[in-house]
Amino acid sequence: MSTPISPVTLGVATTPSASNERAVKLHKAASEFESLLVKQMLKQSNISGEDKANGYADMAVDAMASAVEKGGGLGLVRSIEAAIRPRAGLSDATKQPSKR
Repeated sequence: MSTPISPVTLGVATTPSASNERAVKLHKAASEFESLLVKQMLKQSNISGEDKANGYADMAVDAMASAVEKGGGLGLVRSIEAAIRPRAGLSDATKQPSKR
């Protein structure tokens, strides 16, 4: 038998530490999404050339994506957080200082 999955609640957190923890998770998820988006865009841009048999295509994409992230990313993290924050029950007071 399978165990039921508990429902996800998006209500306002009751304690400041719980709100802070949710804000940290939101920031991490937004950062990871932006990173994934950057990698997908670079893969589609074919920066490694036509010859994918050389084995360096993924390494080139990873290196470029890492450079974009170190340079501040595309600036989407704040926008993603702002869009999700109200639905996650987080106020502007629980914003995480952005590293980007």
